[in-house]
Amino acid sequence: MKHYLISICLLLSACASLPPAFDNVPVTDMAYNQVREDLDDYHNTIVRWGGVIVSVENIENISLMEITHYPLDHYGRPQLDETSEGRFVIKSAALLDPKIYAAEREIIVLGVIDGEIERTTNNETRILLPLINATAIHLWPINYQGNYFSHCPSCYFKQLFW
Repeated sequence: MKHYLISICLLLSACASLPPAFDNVPVTDMAYNQVREDLDDYHNTIVRWGGVIVSVENIENISLMEITHYPLDHYGRPQLDETSEGRFVIKSAALLDPKIYAAEREIIVLGVIDGEIERTTNNETRILLPLINATAIHLWPINYQGNYFSHCPSCYFKQLFW
């Protein structure tokens, strides 16, 4: 029984961690609204932001991914029950597959604030959004979306072993 509990603890801790690229990076804990107010002051600042994917656009040899920003919890997951603070754009040197990086997926990015980029909204309004030059991107697994384990605590364990 003791080994069983230790195994479960290890499995749970493995599910909650970010990839090594996110470890030991000197990240400035920068609020989205703080950066939006004075973007020039935060140019070249390393941030860790996250949210929900809106769209992915591949242009030549880069990808631009528009994200609805949400504050992160202590694991780095976007807190979807909080109010969104706006949007930002991730610039990736790697081409990202829009089928994998699909709309509504939760994501976290580590990168450098690289100015702003003009985007067009659905009603053809042009807006300027912060641009993050990504050094690491982590796409959260779909099965955690909606936090359905709070409604069915045993579902998590059933998923692990069945």
